[in-house]
Amino acid sequence: MKRMAWIYWGAVALVLLIVGLFWIFDWHYKEYTNDAYVEGNQVYITPLIPGFIQSIHTDDTFLVKRGQLLVQMDETDSIIALNKAKDDLAQMVRQVCQMFHDVFAYEAEIEVKRAEYIVAAQDFEHRQNVLDAGGVSLEDWEHAVAALRASYYSLNRAEILYEKALSLVQGTSLRDHPLILAASDKVRDAWVQLYRCRIYAPVEGLVAQRTIQVGMWIPAGHPLMSVIPLDQIWVNANFKETQLKRIRIGQKVKIHSDLWGWDVIFNGKVVGLPGAAGNAFSLLPPQNLSGNWIKIVQRLPVRVELDPEELKKHPLRIGLSMEATVNLRNQKGLYVPTSSKGSPLYETPIFEIEEKGDEKLIREIIRENLDMTLARFESTPLQLSSYRTLKPSTLSE
Repeated sequence: MKRMAWIYWGAVALVLLIVGLFWIFDWHYKEYTNDAYVEGNQVYITPLIPGFIQSIHTDDTFLVKRGQLLVQMDETDSIIALNKAKDDLAQMVRQVCQMFHDVFAYEAEIEVKRAEYIVAAQDFEHRQNVLDAGGVSLEDWEHAVAALRASYYSLNRAEILYEKALSLVQGTSLRDHPLILAASDKVRDAWVQLYRCRIYAPVEGLVAQRTIQVGMWIPAGHPLMSVIPLDQIWVNANFKETQLKRIRIGQKVKIHSDLWGWDVIFNGKVVGLPGAAGNAFSLLPPQNLSGNWIKIVQRLPVRVELDPEELKKHPLRIGLSMEATVNLRNQKGLYVPTSSKGSPLYETPIFEIEEKGDEKLIREIIRENLDMTLARFESTPLQLSSYRTLKPSTLSE
């Protein structure tokens, strides 16, 4: 019996020794949780304009490429609006051309009125020189004064009209005239509204949550579907607040999924620690102001980055259950980041081409309606001087 007891207690001691060694050299440096889930971006597809759905080019579970056509909306109203904007721009170009011609017409009229004014001034001077000698009657001299006065104010009126016309076009070219720019912006806006009748995929991913049907009327901002990019996946591992003391950014994480089982190990890295516990974001945050409250250990989501190559071999889906074990040996990482370096960047270039082609259309409309005699002012600003003829002292009497 003694021997059996020694064997029993020896086995117990060996097991405790092995467990202690494992605790000292391995388990002591690990934090484990099975409260972990796959998270990722869900790109919701919404229209910027209202309209009828004309066609749908994909469906749930299907892959779409970035820039692929997803939904075609009815274009009738947008085409009508674009044609009206084009007509308005054409009419505005012709009106601005008329403004330029008005300047030149008043400039020519000033020269005519100035010549008439010179004649009237000469007639007045000749008669005034011989008035005292009786070479001209008083009536002729008074008529000469009236003619000089009339010619001066006629010239003055022409100069004012010239300055008025000049103020509408001075310092601008035809293309840069404010009225043409405003009309061009309306064409550009109508062009973009027509482009937005076609809705393209901003990212590559799987389609989910399609909520529309062909022929359905949808308002602007109505969710049509979502696209889930499978390369924008991470894990939120919810650790208890008592486990976060030694977790640092940069530590390695071993992750298993219920989908792939324990045969597949995902090698992750802690890239972010939360700024608040999950209950702080609930609809009704807890207010423990009374004396009869129960303390509950809170969980905080630790963001774990996954290896892109491993994700390609074993794709994950948003919402899947995971088990995460953090290696705590590396304590050199930060608990709170000190800069924004390393933050993820999500972007798409598909909206940059909404205006592609509108400038060419605008140039064609301006060129087709431009008076060719004013072609030199299409890009060159009109620079003329305004001037006024001095009032003769005789008319001040």
